Amino acid sequence: MSKVELPKLKKEKKKKRHILLKLFLVLIILSFAAIFAFSAYIIYNAPDFDVKNLYTKESTVLLYDDKTEFARLGEENRELADYSELPQVLIDAIIATEDARFFQHNGFDVKRFVKASYGHLEGNSDAGGASTITMQLSKNFFTSTKASGFEGVVRKFTDIYMSIFKIEKKYSKEKILEYYVNAQFLGANSYGVKMASRTYFGKNVGDLSLPEAALIAGLYNAPSSYDPYQNLEAAEQRKNQVLDLMYRHEYINEEQLADAKSITVDSMLDKTKEYSNQYQDFIDTVVNEVIEETGQNPYITPMIIYTTMDSKIQKSVNKIMNNNKNFKDKKIQTGIAVTSTENGSILAIGAGRNKSGVRQFNFATMINRHPGSTIKPFMDYGPLFEFNGATPQTTITDEPYTYSNGITINNADRTYAGTMTIKEALAQSRNIPALKAFQQVSKSKISRYVHSFGIDYGKELYESAAIGAFNGVSPLELSAAYGAYGRGGYYIKPYSYTKIIYRDSGDEYIKNIKKEKVCSPTTAKYINDILIYAINQGALGSIDHASTEVAGKTGTSTVGGDAIRKYRMDPSAIMDSWAAMYSREYSVALWYGYDKMSHKYYMLPWDGTVGRRTLAAKLSKVLFQTNSKLKTS
Repeated sequence: MSKVELPKLKKEKKKKRHILLKLFLVLIILSFAAIFAFSAYIIYNAPDFDVKNLYTKESTVLLYDDKTEFARLGEENRELADYSELPQVLIDAIIATEDARFFQHNGFDVKRFVKASYGHLEGNSDAGGASTITMQLSKNFFTSTKASGFEGVVRKFTDIYMSIFKIEKKYSKEKILEYYVNAQFLGANSYGVKMASRTYFGKNVGDLSLPEAALIAGLYNAPSSYDPYQNLEAAEQRKNQVLDLMYRHEYINEEQLADAKSITVDSMLDKTKEYSNQYQDFIDTVVNEVIEETGQNPYITPMIIYTTMDSKIQKSVNKIMNNNKNFKDKKIQTGIAVTSTENGSILAIGAGRNKSGVRQFNFATMINRHPGSTIKPFMDYGPLFEFNGATPQTTITDEPYTYSNGITINNADRTYAGTMTIKEALAQSRNIPALKAFQQVSKSKISRYVHSFGIDYGKELYESAAIGAFNGVSPLELSAAYGAYGRGGYYIKPYSYTKIIYRDSGDEYIKNIKKEKVCSPTTAKYINDILIYAINQGALGSIDHASTEVAGKTGTSTVGGDAIRKYRMDPSAIMDSWAAMYSREYSVALWYGYDKMSHKYYMLPWDGTVGRRTLAAKLSKVLFQTNSKLKTS
């Protein structure tokens, strides 16, 4: 390289450095400009902190007939508590759980923010949240709950700005905590700690014990999930988590921790609460369905919900459920679901007996019990008609028989009827012909068929499913399945509402209702004809209906030998008793039995028969009074 070229190279390198420096400066300027613009955007768009926003909230309105209001949810059952009324044990529980450095930071905890952000970047779902109590006030009542995307970033920084400059600069820590404990929804239609204390424990907030305070402090994270009236086990676990946090932050010692954990949530609860609405069973069904499909809780998010409830039928179901003369004793339970054969909507729900509070366990929608012989039209004879070309007049032999593994199968009466038609075999609910019908169709075809009716038998399809020995079904699932036969072979997933209007925004959510063909009209006709014949032959005793065509099926499941020995029951004890009835207009299914059996509380076959017949007779007087025939084509 010549000496002349060296200065030229130096000049080129210097020029490049100048260009890079200029680019770096431009990037810095643009970064500062972006930060300035973003900050200006946050400041300009940040809402004012108005205390009124903490305590005013529209209710969710439930309608039937598209116009008639029958319930309001989330009406503010609230009384405000002064900071001076709060017991120290509750303050400690909330601080330890929600914001351990609350009294040290200025509304934004940098250390906590960095730690939580780093943890989430590493994929640690237990890294905790970065929001302080002050930021939670901003998020829950003034900005939004958006957590992802650009909107989530804007929301987070708006919360930081609000917390530092619009809340903490103006109000004391004590006042902020007072706002926090009064504003929040805490489950069971209670807003604020004062009402929560009365709702859950029947006492004033100032009288809360350590475990009671821990329970309430745990509700702030997820009030519906940890509501002890709804989810007792989850509430117990959450209470103990709060106590562990109080111990970690040295608010309680080891002895206090052990003592508080030894006191169960169930033993603390006030169990004298009554239903707040005569339609509570249906309300609970709607609320659970809305939460499942939208992720929004109607008790928290104001909505107008157009439901499918038939008030006349629901009142009749309530009357039947509340009449103790209809039941064997006070312990026995039932679940009832009535759906529309015409459009698949849920018309009435009987969620259980002797229940209190809201969103309790629903025996119409949540149970998974052995369906017994009510499954035979779906698991055995429906597939045989659909895939193998059988008819009700096809013959089948009722004789001594075994499962494929060699285990003997028996009929309920321990007798054999010999050669008989499928019509008689299903109408009489013979077990051996049912298993033979099951074995004639491939399991893959049966699986597709059964699932298309909304029935889930579990991971494996065993031959015992032919007579309903699997977990399981609910009355709602069974009502919807039989409704498919009633409308000529078309299944509609049951639904309790058709439309939601969000009151804050006016946005609409329209229910997507699907009608799917699940069997041929011929198969539906065969099943309907046989089950009409079964009812006319007295399968459900004497049900009081006019000239309406009613089809129906009963089912019973037995108790296993181990349980009979454990609880010293009669060897003929049964576990579940079912009845399903349907017409051109309505499909109803009911379950009758004990939630938990014992030596004292169990059913004999006659108990189950009398129980389901009594309820079926009462329901038939309400549902089957019009002159109509089932759709079979």
